[in-house]
Amino acid sequence: MAAAEAAGPQNGETVRIDSWIWSVRLVKTRSMGATACRGGHVRVNGERVKPSHSVRVGDEVRVRVETRERVVVVKRL
Repeated sequence: MAAAEAAGPQNGETVRIDSWIWSVRLVKTRSMGATACRGGHVRVNGERVKPSHSVRVGDEVRVRVETRERVVVVKRL
């Protein structure tokens, strides 16, 4: 756990949404995350986003995959 925190972004930093939804395993690959963003299936704080959109701690992320919509809150990057 300590190694993962040391390797991750520091306070105030951001991460791309396509990379983040892949890293928390909401999609199988980063390219699938980018495709979902381009298709309008990803919303951050209620707004549709592009794959390069940055997420921060506290953001609400909604991802529609197949017939499910998953709602998660970013606690850690």
